[in-house]
Amino acid sequence: MPADIATRADIEALLRRFYGRALVDELLAEPFTEVREQGLDAHLPVMCDFWETILFGAGTYRGSAMRVHLRVQEQHPLHAEHFERWLALWHGAVGEMFAGPTADRARLQGERIASSMHRRLAGLPSVAAEALRTGAAGTQLTSSP
Repeated sequence: MPADIATRADIEALLRRFYGRALVDELLAEPFTEVREQGLDAHLPVMCDFWETILFGAGTYRGSAMRVHLRVQEQHPLHAEHFERWLALWHGAVGEMFAGPTADRARLQGERIASSMHRRLAGLPSVAAEALRTGAAGTQLTSSP
């Protein structure tokens, strides 16, 4: 059984495997043009900071993932199929290399990030906002004593 994700070096290895596939994927290659042009080594420190913060609470990521993806969206419109492919490649890379609670969290966080990015870039409301808009939240919160 593979070991769990435990260090920044593990994150970097995971990201190298993932991006090694994403950068040449027929669907994802275009949105990742800038990463390819700058070179993976230029992009990895920021992505390692991001995932180290997500998985270990390191606090090393200081950027805005949404701002970066809005810029990508302007050049290469992202749709549900892009996020689905990203997630499939992410799950594949994590599952091939690691097993354990942190690997499970990496998969779950990947799902949350893909869902949130897609929703926000598409201008779709969150589940909570939609419930408030339709009044469904009020019916869920109301209970008899």
